[in-house]
Amino acid sequence: MSRTKAAVAATLMTAGLVLVPTGTASAEPCNGTYTHCETNHCQNAVFYRNYDPTADHFSWEWGDTLVQGEQGNIRDEPYRRYGPRGVRAMHGGQWGFYSTTCFPG
Repeated sequence: MSRTKAAVAATLMTAGLVLVPTGTASAEPCNGTYTHCETNHCQNAVFYRNYDPTADHFSWEWGDTLVQGEQGNIRDEPYRRYGPRGVRAMHGGQWGFYSTTCFPG
């Protein structure tokens, strides 16, 4: 990493921001304090920042998709499920949702 890039990265980290490289969704750690690993069963699992359970509507696609067989960082029970199809998850340092279709658990 160049000195300029290192300085920018250090500045962002000091400000509480983190650079998340694209294409590394499967490299994200799971089995954290509130999460565990689950395998994605969809061809591509899209991560959404928002899910309205009353309308059963996902919105605000965020980050990389997980391909079939990759591990998702899924919220532990009793907070795993949210509404009819939402599965609470951590992705790229953000809380959001996957569909139960991809993580039937």
